[in-house]
Amino acid sequence: MNYILEEHQLNLAFSGRDAAVFVYRPENVNEVLPCLIMHDGQNLFDDDRASFGFSWKLREAIETYDLQLMVVGVSCADGLDRLDEYSPFYNRDIVGLREWLTRPAGGLGNEYIDWIVNDLIVWIKERYAVEDSFLMTGSSMGGLISMVAMCRYPQIFSRIACLSNALWFAPAEMAKLIESSTVSGNVVYMDVGLAESQSERENQAYLDTNRKIASIWTNKGLSSFIYREVAGAIHSESAWSLRIGRILSELLVENR
Repeated sequence: MNYILEEHQLNLAFSGRDAAVFVYRPENVNEVLPCLIMHDGQNLFDDDRASFGFSWKLREAIETYDLQLMVVGVSCADGLDRLDEYSPFYNRDIVGLREWLTRPAGGLGNEYIDWIVNDLIVWIKERYAVEDSFLMTGSSMGGLISMVAMCRYPQIFSRIACLSNALWFAPAEMAKLIESSTVSGNVVYMDVGLAESQSERENQAYLDTNRKIASIWTNKGLSSFIYREVAGAIHSESAWSLRIGRILSELLVENR
């Protein structure tokens, strides 16, 4: 099956920025397809476009696993603005945890998800034949905001995959949101690498918070829940590229 990659520009009115929206789809397919929405869209397909010089190599994953779907990737905001959009929870305590964390961040995650639902999905359905419910995938803060999306719109985002999740950003708030959500029958995949960070303290924060949130998901009556701890996996597109094909294949075969 031949796929084509399109690039569009869409405005996020709540923040004022323009985002690159990448659509990777089969060239000649008449059937209605599953649609996967992904965050950090600039990092999905091409190394020379990716923020850190290495992409998820999503083309290769789709070809290797013969995945029948359409992917819509939305590029992220720059710097700390990315954290603002990828969390509805405002964190005042991150300042100084790393040298680039120079101000509090978060707080615009609900607006970002509402934009996906009310603007991006409408735009998608006007142009492409896709299923009514969507898959969503993200890594790090993108994993956190994917969980938020399912909790807020469980009928729209029925299957999510969340990799190397930066749940340390707001573990108590995320736990409360999941506990109060109605997601019975949905599908959740989440994982964390055992070597996310070279800092022992930071690495432990990834492990502790992912384990805590995984324990909450197990009690939500999901149709399927998979949690993995990946030996040797670091916090990088290079690590995510090695497992994304298998993950998406598992999501697509789940009963919908």
